[in-house]
Amino acid sequence: MKVKTACPLDCWDTCSILAEVEDGRVVRLDGDPDHPITRGFLCTKGRRLHERLYAPHRVRQPLKKVNGRWERVTWEQALDEIADRIRDTLDHHGHHAILHAYDWGSGTLLKNLNQRFFYLLGGCTETVGSLCWEAGIEAQRYDFGQARSNAPEDLENAAAVVVWGRNVSVTNIHMMPFLKRTLAKGARLAVVNPLPTDLDTRADLLVHPRPGSDGALALGALRVCRDEGWLDVEFLSEHSVGWERLAASLDAFDLPTVAAMTDVPAETIRALAAFYGQTRPVSTLLGLGMQRYPGGGNTIRAIDALCAATGQIGLPGGGVQYANRAMSQFFDVDAMTGRSRARVREFSRGTQAQEILSADPPIRMLFVTRTNPLTQVPDTAALEKAYATIPCKVVVDQFLTRTAEMADYFLPCTHALEDEDLVYSSMWHGYVTYMHRVVAPQGDVLPDWEIFARLADRLGFGDQMRKPIDEWFRLALAPAEKHGVTLERLREEGTVRLPVPEVPWADRRFLTPSGKYEFFSATAVAEGHPGHAVYIPRQETPSAQAYSLLTIHPRLSQNSQHRDAPRLPEHPVAELPPEIADREGLQDGQLARIWNDQAELVVRVKVRPGGHPGTIRLDSGWWGQGITINHLTKAHEADFGRQTAQYDCVCSIAPLSGPAGA
Repeated sequence: MKVKTACPLDCWDTCSILAEVEDGRVVRLDGDPDHPITRGFLCTKGRRLHERLYAPHRVRQPLKKVNGRWERVTWEQALDEIADRIRDTLDHHGHHAILHAYDWGSGTLLKNLNQRFFYLLGGCTETVGSLCWEAGIEAQRYDFGQARSNAPEDLENAAAVVVWGRNVSVTNIHMMPFLKRTLAKGARLAVVNPLPTDLDTRADLLVHPRPGSDGALALGALRVCRDEGWLDVEFLSEHSVGWERLAASLDAFDLPTVAAMTDVPAETIRALAAFYGQTRPVSTLLGLGMQRYPGGGNTIRAIDALCAATGQIGLPGGGVQYANRAMSQFFDVDAMTGRSRARVREFSRGTQAQEILSADPPIRMLFVTRTNPLTQVPDTAALEKAYATIPCKVVVDQFLTRTAEMADYFLPCTHALEDEDLVYSSMWHGYVTYMHRVVAPQGDVLPDWEIFARLADRLGFGDQMRKPIDEWFRLALAPAEKHGVTLERLREEGTVRLPVPEVPWADRRFLTPSGKYEFFSATAVAEGHPGHAVYIPRQETPSAQAYSLLTIHPRLSQNSQHRDAPRLPEHPVAELPPEIADREGLQDGQLARIWNDQAELVVRVKVRPGGHPGTIRLDSGWWGQGITINHLTKAHEADFGRQTAQYDCVCSIAPLSGPAGA
């Protein structure tokens, strides 16, 4: 028997999956060939959903920590005791003394009911902002009114493609068939990335900027376009505001200056400018790394401006593909959660450690859902100290993550293959997929929403948490139903396209206050930011022996979700260019130490040619040796969106037998 479901991982692609079931057990996962975008291919991370479903170290019963050791308890005992702690906290400290730390480790619709529980308490303290992309989301709100992307299929209309900071074959693999067809039709390709990527050998133009300098690179290319007259004069005069202010600021970005700022030769900067200024349409695929710096939001604004000024917006085959927030209009998530009616105190995800330690009222309870903060949040050591001050900690998960090990209670939740739900992505394509339950839940696990409904029963508001799941679906789908996307249709067809524009801004009607593209944004000024794109240098300065350290998305894991698999290496792999290896006396496969003023870590060296010669790469999500990758990073924030700036990080490296580090 084959059952259609979907991948819940926080990813561009949200693949539709065919699960093969024999005797009540999943024996195989394959991609669904009927999905218009993912078309039957399933990546390794998706296939490993099956592995994690039956993993021997998956926790299948509630646990309570007693004298530092985990003990099995019943759901009744665990929930009774947690409910008592909630009552006591509310009575003595108020609802803001309860912190709900969550993120999007599982991106399905019903997971939002976790938040509803805390809002029904009257509110809570919750983590907001982003470890990922919010600086860019805010940047495109200032520029366009909303972050929107051309449809994946539209890429084939491009005359040129610029892949800027995105390693497509690793993080967005289903873009590859569209890209290959586009290149086969004769489109040119530019790759801009400080790291080597799988696309480098296909590129007509390869640009390896110094990490964190992409904003200067974009403004330098725009200066060339301005000086050469490679601009869309009609778009600038009729469909935009503020060009003159931005254009005047470009005088500071002459080629010699920008070359020194970026480590990119002047002729390469000029070639990138020509890509935009002498070609139309150009599709720009942005990744989720360049905004993780102090000036990350302004970097996205600078690239947006380069594309807009050269006439790449609102065209088939054009656009700046960063996110697709147009999807959000079809789901009434607030009707499910009730956040707009709650009193919520907000802590930034990246700086929550400092906020916990200074909180008034203090945090007395912590609930963690859909995230593993003690591997993913920068400056992990500071967060560990902050969490240690919280008297009661509850984690809802499938595995004893590094965060879960610090908890007092562990509540085991169902796996995606045991759930019925809906999944869509606001990152890329316009499809929503129904997730049928594939197999019955194992052991004594419960869906997230059932866990919180049972807690609500004990606290006297269970009726406000309990509806048949079809009612929750219909409540959230009310906007989509106006466009014919009903629950019944989703169940029958599996995957349905929502009516998002295939070519955003084709009508030149932007969602900004002016209704035009805004090179200069009064909204940005009102919110305390520069009106137009500016270049903000990084705080951590690389030097001859302090290299840029990027902690990027792994090929075989989604953040920390697969890092506990036995076949993964004991030591994280540090990928570095031959220039660093030669300078530091390192060889491929050798153990080495990476350190900075935050921490020290033992790594295994992998020498890989290409990329910026002063940059080291570690995959994010690893933990071991008593620490994590993010012990090395600092809790810097980007300019917009309460976004972390963890890529603003430098480190030293030496053979393991070398002199002691910091």
